[in-house]
Amino acid sequence: MKARAGLVRELVARLRGWYEVSRSAFIGATIIVVLSAMTATVSLYSPYKPDAMDFMAPLSAPTSEHLLGTDNFGRDILTRVLYGYQISLAVALGSVGFGLIAGVALGLLAGYFGGITDNLIMRPMDVLMAFPAIVLVVALTGFVGREISVMILAVAVVYVPIFARVMRGSTLEVVNELYVEGARARGASHLRLMLRHILPNAIAPVLIQASILMGIAILLESALSFIGLGTQPPDPSLGLMLSEGRSFMQQAPWMVMVPGLAISIAVLGFNLLGNGLQDLLNPARKGR
Repeated sequence: MKARAGLVRELVARLRGWYEVSRSAFIGATIIVVLSAMTATVSLYSPYKPDAMDFMAPLSAPTSEHLLGTDNFGRDILTRVLYGYQISLAVALGSVGFGLIAGVALGLLAGYFGGITDNLIMRPMDVLMAFPAIVLVVALTGFVGREISVMILAVAVVYVPIFARVMRGSTLEVVNELYVEGARARGASHLRLMLRHILPNAIAPVLIQASILMGIAILLESALSFIGLGTQPPDPSLGLMLSEGRSFMQQAPWMVMVPGLAISIAVLGFNLLGNGLQDLLNPARKGR
């Protein structure tokens, strides 16, 4: 018992320390962890299925049985929101993950070698960045398909030039540092210089950008589902729930308010985390 109490006290002390260092990062991470935990375990505690219809309670206001009400088919809105989070988080994590890997690799190569390599990599990235993100994603999903995997790849294509540009700029700042020159003088290979000395010291701005882009990915997925190019019925999606609730805003405003608030909370969590990481990884900014 004493050992457990000591572990609890140590955990509380560490959480308090993280909160004091960056309240924004702590609050954002807490929101994301809570949403992820609720989403991952929804099948364990929810008595409803996301597509289960209760024809005796269509457009029911929030009650003890349906905490956030039901939609026009009698489906529990809270359950559908939590299952909708699964799709939103999958798109956010998948698109940012693929975009991060490709963008970091391209930006690192462009910033390290420069010259022709830089032009060959960054000019196509500039062309991709010339298109508005939502237009490019709509074009890709409309042309290729509407599956979740297609949405992930489409958003990842939009994110690759963003990550590449951020990584290139950060690499240009690090590549001429004395410790890199020292490693080069000791005969370190290009690969070792990039992976061992440059990447760890240049990755911080990319991680901050990744957190913010996860929130934007949730908005993009919701927008695609809202206009019918994302998740298709009867699968739950926050954007699709918003689209379906437009016709019932007067009779059942919770059909629009709940998924809209759910999107806002998720985006807020990632934005707070990004701002907090910027404070943690850039002490000069925190001092100002």
